Amino acid sequence: MGAAEKVCIFAPVHVYTDIRVYQKEAKTIASAGYSVVLIARAAKEREAAEERGQLRIEGVPRYRSRFQRFLMQPLMLKSIWRTKASIVHLHNPDTLLLGFLLKLMGKKVIYDTHEDFTKRILMREWIPAILRKAVAKAVGRLEAWAGRVFDASIATQVDVARRLGAKSVVIENAPISQGELIENAYSLSEAIQKTEVFRAVYVGTIGRTRGLLQMVKAMEYVNQLFPARLWLIGPVHDQAAMEEVRDRVGWMYVDYLGVLSQEMAFAYMIQSDVGLITIQDIGDHAKTSPNKIYEYQRFGIPFIASDFAVWREKVGHVGSGVFVNQEDPLEIAQAMTFLHDHPEQAKEMGQRGVEFTVNEYNWEKEAEKLIRLYQSLSSADQSGQPQAGGACP
Repeated sequence: MGAAEKVCIFAPVHVYTDIRVYQKEAKTIASAGYSVVLIARAAKEREAAEERGQLRIEGVPRYRSRFQRFLMQPLMLKSIWRTKASIVHLHNPDTLLLGFLLKLMGKKVIYDTHEDFTKRILMREWIPAILRKAVAKAVGRLEAWAGRVFDASIATQVDVARRLGAKSVVIENAPISQGELIENAYSLSEAIQKTEVFRAVYVGTIGRTRGLLQMVKAMEYVNQLFPARLWLIGPVHDQAAMEEVRDRVGWMYVDYLGVLSQEMAFAYMIQSDVGLITIQDIGDHAKTSPNKIYEYQRFGIPFIASDFAVWREKVGHVGSGVFVNQEDPLEIAQAMTFLHDHPEQAKEMGQRGVEFTVNEYNWEKEAEKLIRLYQSLSSADQSGQPQAGGACP
């Protein structure tokens, strides 16, 4: 492999600082010797443009709506072509049509999907209900076709990888366990004032399907027993649910901090007593990789999580948190009360989580799969045939 082989990671739906797209994948590929250009969302076009060693970050051409994003496909294709990359790494189904064009233009193409969009699309309220099944089915067929035509595909779920075919590989959303991101988070956490109240935290997209109503109601119950507050961090994608909870009693115990940098969000985790991830059983939620659980584990706080079979299988054996009925705010409150009343046990849970993510399950190990995949595409230039890239069983 030539050290200067060029890669374009194109993620028009993601903010350029996205932890999987940038912190994990882009940095890993650049550290493996590739010259990487990451094109993703920035506050202003090209605002994010900068060089970081082997990694260049650029803002995606600006768009105001989903419809406009599709109309701008030719401009986005031009942005990709201008990078002169031999490997193009595309994120999410919005980019599939571009991928087929790039294959015709002689590029090696990787398709990377973080969710099961055949199920997620059924939850998209901006798509007319009468069309959702048809759109989901069409996306599923396009993904299956891409799995055959593209050079490789990446998924976080085994079921999705199997649907994408033999050239797919599962690369999970394991937590980053070391490095600059982690060091910065601990440094920033020192400036966060920790009061005597019991502190819960939720980091992620905020809305009804993410358990917002249940978390706020649980804070009402808990505060009947002891002082507690919730740090709520992330983008709001369900304004109606947000307006609804602002009128509820439990909201007086919530501190909404908005969207923070990844380092700062982690800093608040570090200063918390428990991490919440009680998302609802809708779409593919119950089969997703529990990324937020792993992050809570990495920073040594016990979690309270939805009682999904896949999540229990992945992390239940660690003994670093409590699984609850995600629809029942009283059960969430009872789990918080248990952790409050048993601080030594909660501390031991947190420590087990740290040991698990540092020693057993982390991005540094998952990154090896990504590097092997890229090496297989590079070796194809010399042999004419791609090498095995760690395909899904």
